[in-house]
Amino acid sequence: MTPDERDRLVKVEQIVAGQKEDLDEIKASLKRLEELANMGKGALALFLKAGVVVAGLIGAAWAVADKFWKVHP
Repeated sequence: MTPDERDRLVKVEQIVAGQKEDLDEIKASLKRLEELANMGKGALALFLKAGVVVAGLIGAAWAVADKFWKVHP
């Protein structure tokens, strides 16, 4: 191996090491983003379930009020 080839190989190894660090950083960021997305999915499901319960209670109250007090004309 010539000194020129050795120098080029060292440069390539440095570049690859830098790319590995960048890739590790990207993987960590992606993992955080996935965790945040999953947390958002759980919150959305909770709000949807709560909305269904509230809508059911309002509908039941409306039905009772309509039955006994004739709310609409």
